[in-house]
Amino acid sequence: MTAPRAGPAPQPAVGAAGLLWTDRWYLLAACAALAVVVDPLDLRLAAIPVIKHLALALALPACVLTVLGYRLRRPLPAAVRYRKVLSVFLPLLSLAAFVLAGSLYARAVEGIQNTFLNVGLYMLAAPLACAMVLHARAPERLVRGYVHIILAGAVVMSVALVVNFGVRQVYHEQIFLVVPLAVLFLSGPKPTMLRWAAGAWFLAMAWFSAKYTSYLIAGLTAGYLFVAVLIPRLARRPARERAAWVYWAGLIAIAGAALLAFIASRGSYRLPTGNVEFRLHTYSAAWERFLDSPLWGTAFAVEAVEKFTPYAIGIARNVLPTHSDVLDIVANGGLIAAGLCVWALVALFRRARAGPLAPAQLDDSWSPCAHTLAVIAAAGGATAAFNPILLQPSMAYLIWTSLGLLTGLALRLPAPRGAGAEHPALSTKGRTAPTSVGA
Repeated sequence: MTAPRAGPAPQPAVGAAGLLWTDRWYLLAACAALAVVVDPLDLRLAAIPVIKHLALALALPACVLTVLGYRLRRPLPAAVRYRKVLSVFLPLLSLAAFVLAGSLYARAVEGIQNTFLNVGLYMLAAPLACAMVLHARAPERLVRGYVHIILAGAVVMSVALVVNFGVRQVYHEQIFLVVPLAVLFLSGPKPTMLRWAAGAWFLAMAWFSAKYTSYLIAGLTAGYLFVAVLIPRLARRPARERAAWVYWAGLIAIAGAALLAFIASRGSYRLPTGNVEFRLHTYSAAWERFLDSPLWGTAFAVEAVEKFTPYAIGIARNVLPTHSDVLDIVANGGLIAAGLCVWALVALFRRARAGPLAPAQLDDSWSPCAHTLAVIAAAGGATAAFNPILLQPSMAYLIWTSLGLLTGLALRLPAPRGAGAEHPALSTKGRTAPTSVGA
């Protein structure tokens, strides 16, 4: 009598599985990017070509090996077929191709060295990040690891902001990686006093940064917490509890406004200048380029910097970029590039809003990481409106990677509770349905 043939060994739950070595390799790329952004010893790492591009150089082979390893183990679920993923990223990939084509022409034909090549190249970090989540054995742990790496950098930068307050300005452009970390602590189901304190600490970094961009990001973060977290949670509470929350929130807001008014009236706090004259000059030049060719601009076939002549800045021999990545896209890509950019961001955020950012998902353990990624990406966009951070490889990598990981979660995680069957991307034969993120 022969023994019955054993069936295939069940695969571990996605949420319970550990990280593979390729996942850790990919997270090492995030560490490399963050090391350049933080640069705590002020070694000017962003000026060293090999180091500033190290993150993308590490992430690309890690992603390729992850995808190949996944395909050898099991077929890709129907819900995340490459055609569907490509359709999600089509506008962003089209914009990247537009920027890269013009930049390569400027470098190869016109001999221009300061091009928009980095802007187009690092947009590819988003689909790479999405591919990592779709093919990872433990996608939630991969995302959690990435967010914890950002948290470590945010702690270092926040300490430096406090130490240098009133002495010198530090981490002005990098503030989009600091203030939004408040979401990680304040969007959980049951924030403790320690989490409240951590959230307040990171929100307070806008004050210590003392820049208009920082205030904008703090307002964006607080507004997001109110709309995407507080209101959905209050909707589930009894009417009396909702009224109490509204009362205390209003009282705190009034007290905070009164404190700021008192400090300002005493003259003990000076508003930042913001280099208004310099910025208006560069913005005007960019707008003139757009008006010269509103449909496709310069097609990104020009220098990404220009000579600033009204007065001496004292850095880079007065050869500086426009202090707005958003205006650069409009001026050098015209309505075509602007339309592709808006289409790409709306498509990606709508996908995330229907998945990991849905109110029904708020009580899941991976939800704080998803909301944190969303605010980091949004804060990065707000910073890019007034600073040339997309030209800087490491910061551009972290912005697009955050958005890509969020999109990957939207395609991979289960549907919101009450929406019916679980997400088909995680319900293939021979596999155990995933649990929420492990600790």
